[in-house]
Amino acid sequence: MLIRSELPVRVTAVQTPVIEPRQPLLPILQQSLPRPLRDGDILCVASKVVALEQGRIVELASVEPSPAARQARRLDAGKDPETYARWMELILREADHVFASNVVWLTLKDGILIANAGIDMSNAPLGHVVLWPHRPWEWAKGFWQDLRAAYGIERVGVILTDARSTPLRRGFTGMALAFWGFEGLDVQKGQPDLFGRPLQYTERMVADGLAAAAVVVGGEANERTPFVLIEDAPVTFTERELRPEEILVPADRDIFSVIYNEEFKAAAGGRPAPNPTGG
Repeated sequence: MLIRSELPVRVTAVQTPVIEPRQPLLPILQQSLPRPLRDGDILCVASKVVALEQGRIVELASVEPSPAARQARRLDAGKDPETYARWMELILREADHVFASNVVWLTLKDGILIANAGIDMSNAPLGHVVLWPHRPWEWAKGFWQDLRAAYGIERVGVILTDARSTPLRRGFTGMALAFWGFEGLDVQKGQPDLFGRPLQYTERMVADGLAAAAVVVGGEANERTPFVLIEDAPVTFTERELRPEEILVPADRDIFSVIYNEEFKAAAGGRPAPNPTGG
């Protein structure tokens, strides 16, 4: 059950120097935090700097496009054909499945619907792109362990944040790519509502809500605030082994399943499906 705090939740962006590829994040965090982490804190980390720490940055000129990448329909007329083919090659390599689109390439990666397999040119050196972090749940667990050891605390949470679009809505919101140290899903089934009736289906995605607040405060442009500190959040801390499957819904049980076609259901259900990149 979610543990509510009597104190107001505080969300604070932490500014850092520019982070370079392969640069360890923990020392940067320690030098940049306004105060040492305390028991009960949650630290949000932008997925891009995690990818940088892992060296997940690619120079586009080094990518050799496959025939499939060269034949893919161009969605961005602003890129020259060769650059676009290299960009497309990385999407094909990184995505678990690529769906046809008329704006960006909608992809499925690690059970998450995301544009362009999470590959991003923003805040990357000219001619380079940053990929999504490798094994984000393992990274979150490792960083959680490092924070507990470095600060001598037990109850602490870690969230890897990124931005995503919501269907039929403009703009983006934050989401939790991975998290550790607290229960990210608050299952309220059976709890009474305002009139005493038991809730039937309610599950609150706490991790995504906190990530959304962190992205609002931390920004996505040139703020240099890859860390966001959340204090007194109403969460249940845990030391148990978390699994990404706990927050995923099979395509046939999703509330939007009535609009999914067979290609999507096959891809989301883990069964083989072709990549429709040919136009």
